[in-house]
Amino acid sequence: MLSADTRHALTRARYSRSNAYDPAWVCANEMGPNALWLLEWLCEAIDLRPGMRGLDMGCGQGRDDS
Repeated sequence: MLSADTRHALTRARYSRSNAYDPAWVCANEMGPNALWLLEWLCEAIDLRPGMRGLDMGCGQGRDDS
């Protein structure tokens, strides 16, 4: 169970979409909030339009939870 202080530290008013994730899930997956904040910031910063493609460069631990 995460403390109220930890939950508060994992939220930022600017990143409303990232705040929707359960903080316990974020911590359990060892990615921390920064990865979510960065993704949300990047999606706002680049000019994404319908029909465009993105390439996932395979960042992360490469683990399979299936």
